Amino acid sequence: MKAPVALLAAVLLAGCQTPHQFATPDQAWQTHIGQLKYRDTKRTVIGDVVVQQRGEQEFQLEFQKAGGIPLLTLRVDATTARAEGLFARGSWQGAPSAAPKHLRSWVWLRTALLHPKPLAIKAGDQNWAGEAKSAGGRLKSVSLHFPLDEQRFDFQFNR
Repeated sequence: MKAPVALLAAVLLAGCQTPHQFATPDQAWQTHIGQLKYRDTKRTVIGDVVVQQRGEQEFQLEFQKAGGIPLLTLRVDATTARAEGLFARGSWQGAPSAAPKHLRSWVWLRTALLHPKPLAIKAGDQNWAGEAKSAGGRLKSVSLHFPLDEQRFDFQFNR
């Protein structure tokens, strides 16, 4: 009787995996707090945004409507992206390169915010046009347009 129970437990537990652990922001991260105006072909939404980034790989974004209604929480590192909230249509986790179409531009923000003017990237990958303004060494605004997905992001940072 013990062997079938052990076998059943092994089969059930084999499908379990520990959730991916993203880095916790600390003083080494750059933090930008402000507002985001997001536009796609169906809607325009303005809300509060917190963007935290360390280097080229680690990126976190929290976008919410006034009153604390979470629209999107996004975490991205070198191997994994996780999106949760209304704009994620629930939740999604996977390789950044495998992001679903509705999240693809959001995941690319990790690179686009560091390089508002597009880098040379592989054909077939996301492309964007953008510009950034800084004052006193601090990022003040970034406008990004992702034509492939018809999405626009206008960030205004005040801290």
